[in-house]
Amino acid sequence: MDEQGRSTFSEDQNGRILDRLAGLKKVISQEQIANALKATNKQSVRRCKLTNEIVILVVLAMGLFTELLIRQVFKACRKIRKDEASPCRSALCIARQRLGSKPLVALYESVVKPMATEQTPGALYKGMRKVAIDGTVLDVADCETHQHLGRSSGN
Repeated sequence: MDEQGRSTFSEDQNGRILDRLAGLKKVISQEQIANALKATNKQSVRRCKLTNEIVILVVLAMGLFTELLIRQVFKACRKIRKDEASPCRSALCIARQRLGSKPLVALYESVVKPMATEQTPGALYKGMRKVAIDGTVLDVADCETHQHLGRSSGN
């Protein structure tokens, strides 16, 4: 990306802007973020502190720091330099509205994929992928319609 469209927040020695989200780069690359923004025509076109790339990272951080307000999320992620103010809450909210949800949906679709294959032990049951939903246990009626699921050996 050229100089326009880059965040005006200073980077740390490793080039990170939102320092505490560095671990996400192992799962979500800058290239995937850029591709999601390009696919939804949401690339940043001007030089500002809250580029859409930064806003995506803030939104991802909101999922990690659910107990914090948006400005506190930004502060929690960023090692604020002494002479560098963090954006006000309204600027963060406006930037989030400007971004919208489409780039996040595009990013989700490019990143989230099943990791297990048919060869992964325990990943499938009778040819179907096993899934856990928030630890919820679902009761399924013991009837002919569900016979293909088999029966629990614990009952």
